[in-house]
Amino acid sequence: MIYGMFWVSCLILILLVAVILFWSAGLPKIKSKKLSFVMFSLGFNVILIPMSFWVGGMATASPTSTMKDFWIGFLIGQATPLLVLIIAILKWFIIDIRNIKKRVNSIN
Repeated sequence: MIYGMFWVSCLILILLVAVILFWSAGLPKIKSKKLSFVMFSLGFNVILIPMSFWVGGMATASPTSTMKDFWIGFLIGQATPLLVLIIAILKWFIIDIRNIKKRVNSIN
């Protein structure tokens, strides 16, 4: 009974964090810094973490499986969200670098 309440509360906490990330992606301060895509991809990543743990756990169902099998299963579940997050962060850095170059050129 206690274990069930623990896992349900963990899932509720994960969903709450994801909802907060999705909600904060629409805030004006986040939009002005061009972070909406990063916040959205973080929320997407957080929502899929329980599914990735489940896939990793199912990958270790065999008695001969190792921790490597768990991580392979986990990363298969997280492949798309991590790729989207990396693209979002790189896109944000590229936009930020372009803005810095524009400011430097306008000063000179």
